[in-house]
Amino acid sequence: MPRLYRLYIDESGDHTYFDVDKPEKRYLGLTGCIVDKEYYGNHFQPKLETLKKKYFLYDPDAPIIFHRTDLIDCRGSFRSLRDKAKRELFDKDLLNYFRQIRYTLITVVIDKKSHTERYREAAFHPYHYCLAAMLERYCGFLNFYNAKGDVMAESRGKRENELLESSYHKVYSSGTHW
Repeated sequence: MPRLYRLYIDESGDHTYFDVDKPEKRYLGLTGCIVDKEYYGNHFQPKLETLKKKYFLYDPDAPIIFHRTDLIDCRGSFRSLRDKAKRELFDKDLLNYFRQIRYTLITVVIDKKSHTERYREAAFHPYHYCLAAMLERYCGFLNFYNAKGDVMAESRGKRENELLESSYHKVYSSGTHW
């Protein structure tokens, strides 16, 4: 029986073509984390939850999600990291966690300004363009390991989720045009 993997996807940056002359709006990146599904349940997720319980108020009904900006700015659940000593211990434990677990990362970045200058009206939606490129790489990973897998993207909003699901199903059923 083939191994089963899951690709977890999250974005960094803005998914629109507005204000692409501003450096903070110019790029969109998608990062996917590939984890063996059995390993996820037995190691990846339990160790991550242990780390969360060690440093933050823990509620299984309202799990803490590690958002980079909230972590950096010590907002919300991460207010306790304003204590420098606690922050240093957390950073050390988090880095150790990433060193100890097994996962594969895929990152796809689009320069939205260059993309629209090159393709004009034919430019793909930035998120969907990155998603298609990521799914191609994920399929390559699965083929290389003769494995099967599924995909879970972070929720983005009702309309964005509907567009993302449509884009995913289009790639799933027809492949990419590349």
